[in-house]
Amino acid sequence: MMNAVPPLAGLCTYEQAGVAGRSVDETVRLLRRLARIERRTLLAMAAHLNAVPEWEVKCALSLHLWQDAEHCAALRERVAEMRKPPHYLDRPDDEALEAFFEELLRSGSTRELLTGVYRVLKPRVIEAIREHRARANPLADQPTIRLLRSLVAEEEEQVEWGAAALAALAGPDDDWGRHLEAYLDAAGGAAGDGERTGELPPPRAVAPLELVRVPRRDDRFTRLWDSRGRGFFDDDAERSTAEVNWRLMYVRLTEMHVPELLALILYEWPDATFEQHRALARHLWDEARHAMMGEVYFQAHDVDWCSVPHELSFASYPNTQLEPRERYALLYGVEHGAMRKDGKRAQHEAAQASGDPLPTLFQDFDWADEVLHVHIGRRVLTEAYASTKELDDAAAETRAAYDRIVASDRALPRSDWWDEFYGGIAAPSSSSP
Repeated sequence: MMNAVPPLAGLCTYEQAGVAGRSVDETVRLLRRLARIERRTLLAMAAHLNAVPEWEVKCALSLHLWQDAEHCAALRERVAEMRKPPHYLDRPDDEALEAFFEELLRSGSTRELLTGVYRVLKPRVIEAIREHRARANPLADQPTIRLLRSLVAEEEEQVEWGAAALAALAGPDDDWGRHLEAYLDAAGGAAGDGERTGELPPPRAVAPLELVRVPRRDDRFTRLWDSRGRGFFDDDAERSTAEVNWRLMYVRLTEMHVPELLALILYEWPDATFEQHRALARHLWDEARHAMMGEVYFQAHDVDWCSVPHELSFASYPNTQLEPRERYALLYGVEHGAMRKDGKRAQHEAAQASGDPLPTLFQDFDWADEVLHVHIGRRVLTEAYASTKELDDAAAETRAAYDRIVASDRALPRSDWWDEFYGGIAAPSSSSP
């Protein structure tokens, strides 16, 4: 009877384990290359987050660049387990691969970017992973195979999303796809072990990359603000709990400027450590989730979430005026201030008081995320500033400069858009508290 119990922990048969597979050195070479690809891909997506005008693309890029950061972290950890010092992981070791990414960075439209990432690069990454799994010894290299199984599952989901998005955007850009394929082929493919032949088309990467610093929105968004000051009430005590709840969901919705701020911090902080990049990617994805929470609430109530004013200055001012660590110091100062008693806790309590379970849940997780972000900010910035005092002074100085923008805006004639907006929501129902 014991002979019927699957051997080798159910991983494989004796025959499969009895075939010599890829060595440690071969495995490390691939994992190092994949880690480099994941990190450069997430930075390419971050570089374009402000430039792409489509809201849905911004949301997906936010998710995928964080996933790529997590993939990179797992690959780096596995390499360090295999007799290889981790400090070599940040060294680019293939000029041809770097040239491919410089071309990818020059994608000139949403279609070109999505073609490069989801039609050209990621399918080749998936192919390289499948090839390694097929040739690896399932017993000797089980930790790597386990890692790659979970990694490829998310990569496949990303490619599936990319195919659907490209179909909605008139299909992939075939000319740009062939351009990038030529550069990737010249690098030996994603795995680096392919034949490096073929004449390269003229490169676009002949001049410094021009980043889009002021966030773009597509044509659905007709009311873009420089700050959130005009037409917004300040005293919650004068408003019903239902109205305060709608204000909170509006604030969540319009938080897309925070991922747009974080994206260029990520890309333009090249001397940041990988762990700093990873932390920033997590922060960015959380803030995109918060914007989508607001989107879901508006959608659930059949309210056009594109028609309300969307504020851009919290991204455009830092992106155009501050250095990367100063931008993050500004955000850190704002989020640290939100930990006051009248901050995130009060927002959660306001959502509870409205009696609406969905925003109560959203505010609950928003609060938890912001606590995490304060810890992330402190950890990242203490490595960037010489002392805690220097960090706190930078946060206070940048916050004061931003507040002057808002104060100047508030001095302008106030719009009554909010009263009109909420009046249209509250009018159909007389049951609002």
